[in-house]
Amino acid sequence: MPRSTRTPVIIIGGGIAGLAAAARLAAQGIPATLLEAKARLGGRVHTIYQGSTPIELGAEFIHGQNKALMKTIHEARLSVREVCLRHLLFSEGTLKKQTLFQAIEEVFDAIDLRKPDQSFRSFLDAHVFDEQARQIALHYVEGFNAAHADRISVHALLHAEQAADRINGSWQGRLTRGYAGLVRFLERRINNAGGRILPEAVVKRVTWKEGSAEVVYSHRGKPKTETGSAVIVTLPIGIWKSDKVVFQPAFTEKRHAAHELEFGNVSKIILQFRRQWWPKSLDGFIHAPAEPLPTWWTSGALLTGWAGGPHADVLLRLSPARLKALCLDVLSRIFSEPRSRLESRLLQVHTYDWLRDPDVRGAYSYIPVNGLELPKILAAPLCDTLFFAGEAMVFDAQTGTVFGALESGLRAADEVIKHWRETR
Repeated sequence: MPRSTRTPVIIIGGGIAGLAAAARLAAQGIPATLLEAKARLGGRVHTIYQGSTPIELGAEFIHGQNKALMKTIHEARLSVREVCLRHLLFSEGTLKKQTLFQAIEEVFDAIDLRKPDQSFRSFLDAHVFDEQARQIALHYVEGFNAAHADRISVHALLHAEQAADRINGSWQGRLTRGYAGLVRFLERRINNAGGRILPEAVVKRVTWKEGSAEVVYSHRGKPKTETGSAVIVTLPIGIWKSDKVVFQPAFTEKRHAAHELEFGNVSKIILQFRRQWWPKSLDGFIHAPAEPLPTWWTSGALLTGWAGGPHADVLLRLSPARLKALCLDVLSRIFSEPRSRLESRLLQVHTYDWLRDPDVRGAYSYIPVNGLELPKILAAPLCDTLFFAGEAMVFDAQTGTVFGALESGLRAADEVIKHWRETR
């Protein structure tokens, strides 16, 4: 028989949402046990280091100045540096400065929330735009949102842009030493306040009724159970869709919502060079919509290639060697440098396949046509026993962000705390 342990609150998932929830509960004196399938914490935050250089295999940017995230970063005393927002367009063999967001605003200004929702592709087909503005907007929507244009909701896109404006969304930053610092800070908070973290704990089944839940999991290969009065579920949407974790009794509405919500793919390749060889005037973001790897950005001696949506679907089928060769070919065209010269300067290539990660199965979520209510359906507590958080469970359509995951974890913890106080 599996060994059973009892704790007031069980948290499934040690990404940012789960860590934020556990830290909040621990600070309020509510013991919690966090179960994380991987040997490491952080979820889709995954920082590795080459010497002193942080390499972000997952989340990288601070998008805007969200209060909860900036407060946590300040409390953790983490250093932030602003990102260079120079945007260059590579078109017809030439690099030129591009006012990217003017083109995007031209397209987004035509979205009318009073009209029925539709896909971004249908919206583009129904309107007349300057061809370059159209291509830039399509490139942005698919790349930034990891989305298919024929699935993503225009209403959700506009809601997300409006919400971003409220947090100075045009500003972007990075943690100087990487997002791993945020993970370590939350981990310390949990441990210092008496919380319990179990890595390599793969949850198999959650059996629940009002006021009680039993979680069956495998911890380093050994079957175990944990019982508690509440569970906070922070599983990625890819795991919801796979039905990898069984809930008894099942919740049909949430399961349906999870299957309706889109979970996009990303291909991110970081090329680490021996030194920065391109001129500082080319630092920032390079957009090459006609290339198979259409977005690039700089950071010191790193050049990062990025593709979302349909481009990513294709790239994820390539072997690491083919992907490296493709990157060098694209950069050779963009910078007018011989491929052999680029390869001689290259130190290492870093990438991570989130689609094939068995604990994630994709990059991040986006909202389909007529799907604005899906995050709320997923986030709603059940019988003051099951609570839910994660990047997909935000109420302003800004899915796929670290701050969204953080806020959702804090929200779920506050729901538990409120119930805890009312019943004691």
